[in-house]
Amino acid sequence: MIDSEALLARLLEYYSKDYDLTAPYEINDTIYDTYAVYRHFNCFEHAFIRSTLTLSRGDIIRFQKNLTTYIEPSLVRLGNDFPNPGHMYTYVTGLFISERRVRDEVRRMIRHFRYHRGYGFFNRGYCQARIAAFDTETGSLICSPAARDLMLEYQRILK
Repeated sequence: MIDSEALLARLLEYYSKDYDLTAPYEINDTIYDTYAVYRHFNCFEHAFIRSTLTLSRGDIIRFQKNLTTYIEPSLVRLGNDFPNPGHMYTYVTGLFISERRVRDEVRRMIRHFRYHRGYGFFNRGYCQARIAAFDTETGSLICSPAARDLMLEYQRILK
């Protein structure tokens, strides 16, 4: 079993290879341990990593609120109606590390989380958000449907 500090260190090592990291990063009174951004041509990913004692409904709701009030309008669209011409896609990933067991209610919230937004009939690409949560007490990983493609990579990090 891995503890939360070691898991955070592994995540930072994984993301530092290709991403620009900012630590800590604050959005609307929520402090994320690390903000990782990846830019390749017109494809982007913004990952927000947060370690907490117990992951709660409030953490997920705050991420959703930050996504719609700041992340998508400011980081994806840069304050404009649409992203820049040529934009293909942007992934926004919320990564949470919980030291204690994640309650079933929060697990359901993560498994039912969906966010997808197309721009200009997809002529300007799309934005998709996903959530992954590491439960270090049980050694499990919970992902939203959009994050399923990341599960294998995150499971390797977890072990």
